[in-house]
Amino acid sequence: MRNLDSPFRRSTLANPHYRCLVPVTDFCEWEGEKGSKLERWFNVPASPIFAFAGIWRPSEEGICYAFLTCDPNPLVAPIHAKAMPVILHPEDYDHWLDGEVESACSLAQPFPSELMRVA
Repeated sequence: MRNLDSPFRRSTLANPHYRCLVPVTDFCEWEGEKGSKLERWFNVPASPIFAFAGIWRPSEEGICYAFLTCDPNPLVAPIHAKAMPVILHPEDYDHWLDGEVESACSLAQPFPSELMRVA
């Protein structure tokens, strides 16, 4: 979800109640040509569990969740040139969950490559 300005997403992001943390241990991007793609797993070695910036909302089918994406950092870009998940630093969790919308959305930045690895 890179378009933070769409009316649908903007209304969800504007209400801190609908922001959440998505805990993960690693994430996968696919590399290669169709029919012969390989899994590439990324993690944050200093944090066995880390979090994506997420949102949720109720729907007729139940609760829907999504996580934000941003431009890829130099580690992810050669494998997935379009986007990567917004990984939050632990010190930014409260800010994402409770901060004013513009300030919280400013956290949608590529996570530093030097803090990640391809597993």
